[in-house]
Amino acid sequence: MAGKGGKKKDATDAPKKDGSGKLLALVQMACAVLALLSAATLAVGAFNIGPAALADALHALALVPIALLVLCGFAVIFTASGVRAGELRRLEDKLAEMEARLDGRVAEAVAKVDSHIGDDYQAVCENNKLLQEKLDQFQQAEKNKLVEEMEKLRNLNGELEEQIKKWAIGSVDQLVSEPGTEGIKVA
Repeated sequence: MAGKGGKKKDATDAPKKDGSGKLLALVQMACAVLALLSAATLAVGAFNIGPAALADALHALALVPIALLVLCGFAVIFTASGVRAGELRRLEDKLAEMEARLDGRVAEAVAKVDSHIGDDYQAVCENNKLLQEKLDQFQQAEKNKLVEEMEKLRNLNGELEEQIKKWAIGSVDQLVSEPGTEGIKVA
């Protein structure tokens, strides 16, 4: 995935052969089996189980199963990380391969979708632009109508205020000019 900005692979990054990981797993399994058999032989001999009377036979050779148990036990412990690391490398390689295949499939699907809806999408975009222009024109026309109507209402309001002022001044003048209104106090 060079297009994704991934790291370059060079000679030090080359994947290790799976044979070494499988060999390490085989050695680990053999050591585990030998350790288990040694532990079982020691248990059988220690408790003198069965008609074989292994306690007498193991008395002289008891160091061999004990040494095998210790060595194989440590070998299982120390090879476990190597086996897990090999499994992890294999899983990472498999994941990278699956990711590359998935990216390819997604790219193919996107290309197919684009090819199927490409013309329709363009037509819808053009239709959307036309409708947006019509909507903008309609909104502008409505806004202009509202501005005109508000201006008319302001003018009418101004005329009504003038008429009210004239009426108020005229009625006060009429009251003042009538005879017999000298004694009326305006509150």
